[in-house]
Amino acid sequence: MENNEGEQRTEKGNVLKTPISLGDLLNGGSGFQIDTEFRDNNRSEEVFMEDDYGSADEDEEEYKVLLTPWTRSFDELRQEMEQRSEFLYKRVIKKGVGEPLTGNKRVTIEYNGFFENEVKPFDSTTLRNTPFRFILGSAEVLPGLDDAVQTMCVSEEAQFLISYKLLFGEVGCPPRVKPKADGLFVIKLISFTDVGDADALSKLDSKERRSYAVVKEKVAEIRNYAKDCFKRNILPNAIHKYLEAIDTLLMCELKDEEEQKEQQATLVSLYTSLAVCYNRKEQPKDACRMVNEVRQICDINQHAKILYQEGKALHKLGEYDRSQKSLLRAQQLQPEDESIKKALKTLNASSQKHRQLEKSIWSRALGMVNTKQDEISDEQKKFIDGVRQSVNVFLEDDSCSIMPLPERLSQQELSIVQELADAFKLKLTVHLENNKKHYKFQKKP
Repeated sequence: MENNEGEQRTEKGNVLKTPISLGDLLNGGSGFQIDTEFRDNNRSEEVFMEDDYGSADEDEEEYKVLLTPWTRSFDELRQEMEQRSEFLYKRVIKKGVGEPLTGNKRVTIEYNGFFENEVKPFDSTTLRNTPFRFILGSAEVLPGLDDAVQTMCVSEEAQFLISYKLLFGEVGCPPRVKPKADGLFVIKLISFTDVGDADALSKLDSKERRSYAVVKEKVAEIRNYAKDCFKRNILPNAIHKYLEAIDTLLMCELKDEEEQKEQQATLVSLYTSLAVCYNRKEQPKDACRMVNEVRQICDINQHAKILYQEGKALHKLGEYDRSQKSLLRAQQLQPEDESIKKALKTLNASSQKHRQLEKSIWSRALGMVNTKQDEISDEQKKFIDGVRQSVNVFLEDDSCSIMPLPERLSQQELSIVQELADAFKLKLTVHLENNKKHYKFQKKP
């Protein structure tokens, strides 16, 4: 590890101008970042602490957090702590709720780490102003930090004295970390989520895959994994695992009606989750496909969540009337839901824009029906200019990808429509429904 300029040495050891992160120490260089799993877009880059801790008007409590809570020797501190293992001592500052964590969990913590006889932290989430996240038992962090958090409950705050054997070892990381450097960590466990087992279903043999009792437990693991992927916006992984869970459930042998009901309820939840993912990915057709799968299982008019997802997807497809019908039914089931209210408000705004656009275009288009095609009149020029302005509204509306056109267009009107589509690089599509042709403008990718 290279020496940083500005480092100063005192009698008690190395005092750093800038603190280091645990990742730096683990990797032996300044470019390594410790949170390899969490890819949140809002994550701040790590910054190092300056010697100047702030001005006179800085919040006093926050300043105190950045100072060690223990100024005597670590041997004396051990006498006041509970020994949790050969290399780990603990003292609870504030009790948490629930039970200590077990299993495959992604935790969010805040911490400050101190070496013996050093007032300032060598690593601090308080200074970085962002929590730290990692998966327990995954070797993402120092073993001592992992072991410490596994003794905690949610909302708990505690101090841990951790042996160098679970931190940086006998050698340390000179010159920043001295050999055999024990560490004092002040940790707060903010929250956790189950991350599940991504390979839970792939580990089953053919006999186990036929047993619903076995499969449903593994599906629960897969769903936890998919939810964790969704939260971190890794949508392809979430979709893949939801589909894997559905395929496995459908292959099970069901013993009785009770298992069938339970299976169907799980399938409804999985298809709904997929609709959410596809809507997030701007794939409304696939979202509608998931809704239709739910229709094969149950009456969706009794499920507000799936109706809401259908309404959002239909809105993006330009199916305003159908979208409104789905959203209004969802609102009947959950009248206080703010997401549904917001979706209806957005839909109404898009619908009004569409009606104004349609009126602007077709009032001019129908006026050109009798215009001779071999002449370019002033009226045609005005029409072209008006269409250019109106279609721009449609093109700039990111929430709308399809624009339905009036029914019963004549051949001459269709010719005009096709010319407009070519001019504005739109795709003209037609589908037959109830023996009627329905035309639409669609934005090209």
